[in-house]
Amino acid sequence: MKIVDINDNYENVIKETAQTILAGRLVIFPSDTVYILAVDPTNKSAVEKLLGFKNRWTGKAISVAVTDKKMAEKYVELSESAQNIYKNLLPGPFTIVSKGKHQVAKGIEAENGTLGIRIPDNKYIHDLVMAVNRPVTATSANLSGRTPNYSVASFLRPLSKKKKDMIDLIVDGGKLPNNKPSTVVDATEPELKILRRGDLITGSSQTLVSKSEKETEKVAEFLLKKAIEKNSGKPIVFSLSGDLGCGKTVFSRRLGHLLGVKEKITSPTFVIYNEYQTDDKKFLHFDLYRITADFELQEIKFFELFTNNSIACIEWPENMGKENFLELQKVAKVISINFEYLNPTTREIKYEL
Repeated sequence: MKIVDINDNYENVIKETAQTILAGRLVIFPSDTVYILAVDPTNKSAVEKLLGFKNRWTGKAISVAVTDKKMAEKYVELSESAQNIYKNLLPGPFTIVSKGKHQVAKGIEAENGTLGIRIPDNKYIHDLVMAVNRPVTATSANLSGRTPNYSVASFLRPLSKKKKDMIDLIVDGGKLPNNKPSTVVDATEPELKILRRGDLITGSSQTLVSKSEKETEKVAEFLLKKAIEKNSGKPIVFSLSGDLGCGKTVFSRRLGHLLGVKEKITSPTFVIYNEYQTDDKKFLHFDLYRITADFELQEIKFFELFTNNSIACIEWPENMGKENFLELQKVAKVISINFEYLNPTTREIKYEL
């Protein structure tokens, strides 16, 4: 068993890891969620070694990571609902289950012929899959029934010598953030079904579900990253609609802190907006609940506030009126988000990127 630091000559580590996987060996590797067990899913002996390590029976599916939708389509058939998820949610912390094309070794697809695909939002995994030039398995690096691992030390601690001897290479990426394993979504039918809950829960390809403030904060983190990836240089505005208390301010505060705001972010209920400056961004937090006339926006020179380095959250955007909203869309990339209660503890968050 060899252990290497992923930051110790990164390109060589990725190359060595890819060569190890292509040789049919077992690798422990960091991902966007937890440490994973990575092997070549098309190699029969490698898959048998993986299943033997995890004490997992053939027939319980093993997810695989790919670089993009094009690679995924070599191994699964994508339904319309799956196509939409790939477009709107991936890359991200989701495993999408689709009907397999039987292009992998026995033990990777489930007994019903389905296969779980991941496109992690993670440079390490992306670069590794590119180097291997085929999928790699992305199952959690733990024995069946055990908790996932966020460090190499916690992974190795409970292992017997026999189990340790089965590992060919460990790539140490340090202590990973305490994220849950990916949310597993069955997309084989028109109606999506959640098979395992992760940090982000989806109800459709453009809907996320939150049951707590922490989950709303995770949604803010996910959508901010997506918005920045898709933006073409314009100011970014999150337009937040929904009932009182449904999570708009929680979303705004988390987004501000993610951008680097150090001070306490307070609700601008009586001053229309607050402005916060970070090293390279300007964060604007608007609350238009009490706006009643256009002149109130004119007084603060509303449209001049949005510069190329600004990111804003606007609560109660409906109060600015249709014409002002259309004008805002001309000067900024506007992402519409609607918060709606499904029940007293659950919110549905619909978005349009």
